[in-house]
Amino acid sequence: MSQTTLYSQVLAKIGVERGRLLSEVRLKTLTESKDLSELAAQLRDTSYQEQIVKVSLPLTSRKLERAFRENLISTYLKIIKNSPKNASKYLWLYVLRFEVENIKTLIKATNAKLSLEQKMGRIYLPAEDYLENRSVMEETAKAPDIKQIVKALKKTDYTLALNMGFQSYEEDGTTACFDVLLDKTFYEKLYDSYESLPEKEKPHAHFYASTENDSFTLLTLLRGKTLNYDPNWLRLAVPSNNFYLDKETVEAMVTATDFESALRIAFDSHYAGFFAKSQSPPEIIVNAEKAFKKAVFQHAKASIIPEHFNIGAPLALMTQKEAEVYNLTALSSGVEAAIKPEDIQRQLLL
Repeated sequence: MSQTTLYSQVLAKIGVERGRLLSEVRLKTLTESKDLSELAAQLRDTSYQEQIVKVSLPLTSRKLERAFRENLISTYLKIIKNSPKNASKYLWLYVLRFEVENIKTLIKATNAKLSLEQKMGRIYLPAEDYLENRSVMEETAKAPDIKQIVKALKKTDYTLALNMGFQSYEEDGTTACFDVLLDKTFYEKLYDSYESLPEKEKPHAHFYASTENDSFTLLTLLRGKTLNYDPNWLRLAVPSNNFYLDKETVEAMVTATDFESALRIAFDSHYAGFFAKSQSPPEIIVNAEKAFKKAVFQHAKASIIPEHFNIGAPLALMTQKEAEVYNLTALSSGVEAAIKPEDIQRQLLL
């Protein structure tokens, strides 16, 4: 079967979903909303209306963020379910990311002694329905403590990360280690899924996979240096494979004496242009993270015309949709905090 035939069905869906994306002009107009009620009203004629009408009053940016992300999952599922099998085996990672988030959320919520109802209200079950893990996640939500969460998920691919995270949790009483270790599991799956793609599809997925994977490694190591994490722990916290970061570069950052030393190594890497020197460590990390997101978004926009009958087409649409949700989340937080429109706009990926 030809590539044209394989991708014809999903390309029709992509066309519909691309037509629903908000323009840059529309986003800038939304930044001028007086409050969240006005913002929600201005989204009535968009694809987000179905989720927004279900949001309970009073409106908060957090509630709206959840509505935006539910819409994002819905869009992902439409694209994945209509994509060719070889492509969907890679695209499913975008839904898996929400499962990783669900587990991290349940760990934090359980540690905070939230009720079962509160915990269930914070996770994204449509993602679990697609992954056929809803029952497992519901049982995990019932766990009374973190030890029982680890036990509930012992037959999943997250076992190693959870066991290591629990050891750290018992030592310092914080759940932060779970986040990094679970994210590492995700990025190792991303690398393996990329490697499993047909050779003719890899060039179209390469920029997305390499930038997301390698940026996680760089930012994790730099964050670790700001917190003076032990090198042995840092080795365990980053993926075993990267794209443009060789093992020597990663090890040099792991063993760097401090943040500045690690940053100098990053400046000698393939990704030097994503980092700035004349900023504080937290600013460098936050701005680099946004720069990586923007680079992936811009690549997706530039791929609209040349990418057709290959995995680049669904990846471009899904990336644009993700950027839109990022923008709407930043926008709603800014409106809620009564930040000036021009200041909100500077936070957006445009």
